[in-house]
Amino acid sequence: MEPETTLKEWVRQHHVTWELGPWQELVEHRPATVGFELRLFGQHAPHSGASPGCDECAALHRKLRAIAFAAFPKEHRPTRYEVTPFDASFHLRPESAWTPEVQLAVRLVHREGYLAPLDECEKRCAGEIQEALRGLGVQPKTWSASRAATTLEG
Repeated sequence: MEPETTLKEWVRQHHVTWELGPWQELVEHRPATVGFELRLFGQHAPHSGASPGCDECAALHRKLRAIAFAAFPKEHRPTRYEVTPFDASFHLRPESAWTPEVQLAVRLVHREGYLAPLDECEKRCAGEIQEALRGLGVQPKTWSASRAATTLEG
């Protein structure tokens, strides 16, 4: 694991953002929220000539994974964190002005009783993860240079 200052600098260089939304599954033929899905996004360095699935994409994904693991609560809880495998495609979002991004997705779900409804532990874990991400300089949804500067000063 890298020192926090190194991760913070990397977050700034790659404009790392996150989104958190409900994770739903079909339960008795109806959609039910059973947890959360956290998505981290990172951008290639400008003018890097990157292409989907390139070595730099894989390195970005590994670093996003390290950031996610740094943000997870450390003690054992009834909530588990399922990190999805590397997805070689670029992700395009209006929030990033359609700039190609590498995505890491994490599901926050029940350790036992996967299809049980969303509970307080999952909500607590999601809140703590978001707070830890903010502490690393990761920004919600869109990247803002002025927010990054404020984080640097704080």
